[in-house]
Amino acid sequence: MRFDLHSLRLFVAVCEHGSIARAAEFENIAPSAISKRMSQLEDTLKTALFVRSNKGLELTVAAAALLQHARTLLLDIQQMESELLDHAEGVRGQIRLHASLSTIVQYIANDIRVFLDRHPALRIDLQESLSPAVVRAVAENTADIGVFGGTTVAAGLQVYPYRSDRLVVIMPPDHPLGHAGRVKFREVAEYPLVGPQEGSFLNSLVLRAAADLDHPLKLSIRVNGFEPVRSMVEARLGVGLVPEHHAERYVSSAPLVAVLLDEPWAVRHWKICVREAESLPAPVHLFLKHLLASAQHQPGNQE
Repeated sequence: MRFDLHSLRLFVAVCEHGSIARAAEFENIAPSAISKRMSQLEDTLKTALFVRSNKGLELTVAAAALLQHARTLLLDIQQMESELLDHAEGVRGQIRLHASLSTIVQYIANDIRVFLDRHPALRIDLQESLSPAVVRAVAENTADIGVFGGTTVAAGLQVYPYRSDRLVVIMPPDHPLGHAGRVKFREVAEYPLVGPQEGSFLNSLVLRAAADLDHPLKLSIRVNGFEPVRSMVEARLGVGLVPEHHAERYVSSAPLVAVLLDEPWAVRHWKICVREAESLPAPVHLFLKHLLASAQHQPGNQE
């Protein structure tokens, strides 16, 4: 038994308006066309749907049952059409985002909040990774969008500027460099340093700077993340390199000072990588546009 959706819509209209004439006026269709559709529907069901009286059309028991199912079916179809349209317009779906921890804490968390406020039907699966792993994940299609630092980019990926931050040196107030307005890395390298995680963007910058100086680093300990750096510096295990964004909070809540690192590489440029932007799923493309627009309007962005 097959049902024509248009006939079901007209059937519901007849039931709700109580007459073929009023339903035809509402649906902008000839009454004869509706009457023919109702006759065909009755033939399909092999039962009468209406009883005609001086009060108009009255529903039979079969019609009452059909009306309940037809309304449910038409509502499901309407919701299906709406959801598929949302997918086509990029307002429903899942986005796989891989990013470095530093960008998640400083920028991405807020960017995601604003984006999901506008598109609550979307879901973002966020994974923190080191920059090389971020690029690899996008290249291997285990991530849709990557936010990374450094110069390692796989062939075939498109790269866009995202945000920038500036590194400062945090240390106890009585440290020999604590009263300097700014310091060069060669001065910092004379003291024990709380080292960044191996494989991180910051670690690559520090190792390159040390190699340029031809000066061995005094790495007292290595940690992952800037909160552990703060703890190690408070424990006087060395000085630490952190972004200004973090240093402002640390200095205000702990006996620490922050000194500007006077090196070109102290300004770190973060980037976004994707596969071919033109072929991205609509939700991913929508989020990419949001990230780029958000970065462009961010006060103090170095890019």
